[in-house]
Formats: sequence, C-alpha cells, structure tokens
Amino acid sequence: MVHILPSVTVDRITLPDIIDDAIKAPSEGINSDAKSSETEVEDNAEKSDTESESKLEKEEEPEEPKEEDVKYAWNAPCMMVIFEDGDLDCALYHLVESLQDPFALDAVGVILVQEALVEEIEKRVQILMKPLDARVANHPCYKRTLLRIGELKPKTVIGPPDRVLPDATPMLVRDIPHKYIGDGPTGIITMHIFRTPFEATQIYRKEYPLPIASVSIWNERVSSVYDVIANMNSLDTFKVNCFTVDMEPIKRAFEQRKYSACMHRGYHYETLPINGERKIIIYPVGTIFGN
Repeated sequence: MVHILPSVTVDRITLPDIIDDAIKAPSEGINSDAKSSETEVEDNAEKSDTESESKLEKEEEPEEPKEEDVKYAWNAPCMMVIFEDGDLDCALYHLVESLQDPFALDAVGVILVQEALVEEIEKRVQILMKPLDARVANHPCYKRTLLRIGELKPKTVIGPPDRVLPDATPMLVRDIPHKYIGDGPTGIITMHIFRTPFEATQIYRKEYPLPIASVSIWNERVSSVYDVIANMNSLDTFKVNCFTVDMEPIKRAFEQRKYSACMHRGYHYETLPINGERKIIIYPVGTIFGN
C-alpha cells in the first residue's frame, strides 16, 4: 500500500529587506508651528475649523514612496573563489543555489575563477540553470538590473533559451562590478577571472563597496590558502572547501579577540591575527582514526 505523504518542500526563496529611512520624526520647528496654529484656531474657531481639519487630514496622509526611490539592503553576500585544484562539483552546487535564490543570506554575490576553469564553469552552470522564482524575477532590484545590463551589454551567462525566458533567468555577469549594475542587491552574480593567487587578492577590490561578509575558497592545497587569506584585507571570515557552516563554535572567541582553535562536527575552526587583522578560518577535516 502506498501512502500519500504531506509535502515537506521548504519555501527557501528570500527577498531583500527595505532600508526604511523615508519615515522621519517631525522636527522641533514643525512642533512649534503646530502650537502657534492652535492658538490661531482658538481665536478664529468658527471660521477656520473646517479648513484646518482638511489640511491636517492631507498632512497626515503618508506619501507612498516611488518604486525607484526604495532602497534595499544586501543580505551578507559571500565571495566565492575557485582554484584549478578545487572541488569544482561541490563549489558549483552552492553556486547554483545562489543563482536561483540570489537574495538569500550568505548567497554568493561575486565569484573569482581561475582562468583554466572559466569555460568549464560557464558551460556547466548554464546547463544547471532553471527559471527564477516569480518573486525574484518580478522584484524591482532584478528588473532594474536587467535594464542596466541591457545598456552596458557585458558578457553574460544565462539559462538555455529553450527552457529559461530572458526576463527570468539566473545570470553570471563577466568583469563588471556590482556598483555599475545597481545600487544595493542586484539579483545576479558578478564573475571575475584571475591567473595567479596573488592576482585574486587584487581583483576582488574592484567590487568595493560591496559588503562582502564571508569568503568561500575552493582549493585542495590548504597550506597555500593561508597566503591568499593574508592578502585579502578587510575580510574576516574564510570558509575553505565548504560553504554552509555553523559559526557558533568560533563566534565568542572572535568577538573577544582571543586566539582559539577547535573541532566541531567535522570542521576545524580557528581565529587568529594575520597582518594585524583578526581572521576566522574554517575547513573540513577528514577521518583520522578508522574503526
């Protein structure tokens, strides 16, 4: 007998929060004007009651902000760095998730790719692309981004035209920082190419002022990763060969500016100063003892 089970599909689509700075408290000058007007109303109550009430009603009606005036906040975007020696399959899995849900917390906002991998990544990503959720495709941030991309005409990687419509496609945009595409979250991922590890530490600076919250580095040579981390100034959280990681085991030590190293559920955590800046470094560890 086959039982029909309830759906357990989780709605994972995230939309960016609005930066609410339109509503401001009234100033002292407005309050003083209100007091003087009250005095005048008392003196001329019979003549101006109706007029003052209608004026107050109009003033109290909130003005709806125009769509182009609304500002949205970044949701702690991640920068992904893929080296030739990295686990490309795992990296692509997380990259595609971010392409489909670009406004999510810790979603990839920018990707740096070593030159030898560019063609392979572009082909594989395009095959894996699906139409965007309607809430993302119809969001003002994404719509404005499409208009701007239409003006700039950069090189892009979009979904297959036989399966994905051009106005609802995930997108990689080559060699153009977010600041030229939109103000705030854009709904797409920018992509930059590097040849050497040192070049990678320089290219990411093009994305300023993108508020990068973490870096996911994919490189099997963990020892060389520390050299890259040392040259990425102003960034403090580095996830090596991993992406979705619980930050609680190292959070307290980092906030207290203490050196700390520990293992938790198969991951190595440490926080230490590098070139005068405190960093968090996390990477998975293999099985040490067999049964």
